[in-house]
Amino acid sequence: MSENLFAYAISNYVNSQAGAITGSRRTSSVDTAAAKAKITGLNGDAAFFNFFDHSSSRLVLRQYNVANPEDLINNRIIQPQGNWAVPLASQTWAAVRNLHAVATKGNWLYATGYDLGKIAVVNMTSNAYTQAATSYDFPLTVTGDVHGEGLAVIGNYLYALFSSNPESGYEVYADSYVLQYEINTNGTLNFITSVRVGRNGFTLEPWGNQLYICALGGMQNAGSGNVLTRLSIVTIDEDNEMSVNNVALPSGWAGDFRDISIANANNAYVFVGHYNSSFSAMEGKIYRSTVANLANPSTTNWTVVNNVNSSGYFWGIQAESTPSRFWFVRGNQIDAYSSLPTTTGGTPTSFNAAALNDAGYTEINSACFIAPDAPAAKMAAGTAAASAKGFVGQARLARQAKALADELKKKNP
Repeated sequence: MSENLFAYAISNYVNSQAGAITGSRRTSSVDTAAAKAKITGLNGDAAFFNFFDHSSSRLVLRQYNVANPEDLINNRIIQPQGNWAVPLASQTWAAVRNLHAVATKGNWLYATGYDLGKIAVVNMTSNAYTQAATSYDFPLTVTGDVHGEGLAVIGNYLYALFSSNPESGYEVYADSYVLQYEINTNGTLNFITSVRVGRNGFTLEPWGNQLYICALGGMQNAGSGNVLTRLSIVTIDEDNEMSVNNVALPSGWAGDFRDISIANANNAYVFVGHYNSSFSAMEGKIYRSTVANLANPSTTNWTVVNNVNSSGYFWGIQAESTPSRFWFVRGNQIDAYSSLPTTTGGTPTSFNAAALNDAGYTEINSACFIAPDAPAAKMAAGTAAASAKGFVGQARLARQAKALADELKKKNP
């Protein structure tokens, strides 16, 4: 029986539709036709996030009001395998504008947004998903703006990634922050400490006792990557203290760190690339390595599994271990591979823009892996993830790249 495996929103940046790619949870097969237009009539910036309400997988769909950001639109809580048009709850969270990440622990959902740089606490003890009275401002003194980019829960701690723009806008970046909070049983947070990672950080991928942060190193460029691009690993030791290590670049790499996804200890994938001189195509590679090699990098233990030279603005990868499957959001299409790639040449099931909607929209604005419900024993043992990958950092980069491309066309018609 097919289930919804991968949620997406596709847009013309004025209006959007939401749909899903469906397939099997027991095998790696994916249906060849997408479930289009599961939700219609969305605005131009709709995005999905996956989280666990205890052992139940859930989606939250947000719509960011680009023209009037302070006018919040209700977030919709959705049962992933149910009727997406009839949400379980519909709620605004005052401390979150332009939602970028969610993660959960027990009865509490934590949410952060790009615009306000705060962390909201949402009560999941009822089906209302209302924001608790207390929210959390960025706890450090900084120059300029900070933006909520990612959240992850490891043990009894919440980790939050914030990017930093000392001059506002998205041209000048300072090193990003990873903040550590202790989670109390009543959902409140105690700020513990922070570490700095690369500039323009936008992913926060947990694996065991580590967090992986892709950072572009600055704004996106036409024709080249950033010298300061980083893939940082934050390791949390047995005393819950954080340390930072950066993955070394093999000789010949070119471009920015665009994404990372880890299926298991032997299959870690890193996507590196940059736009060409006209912003008309992404040029890059997807590499396969091991988790051990990421933590103690060798410049030789890497295999190219995908050479990229494609148009579009949305780029991200997701590797599944069981069943073995690999997702590649390739600009303006989604590719699903029925096994984890070990070399180039695999043939995916591909969904171009026309296959993803019936309204003629061409820009992918959101992509989100949908985790299955977690067994209660796994949740109790603390081994289930607090959220699944949402790609919203990649969505921000997509919209910024589209704006840069439009500016370049005006200068060089």
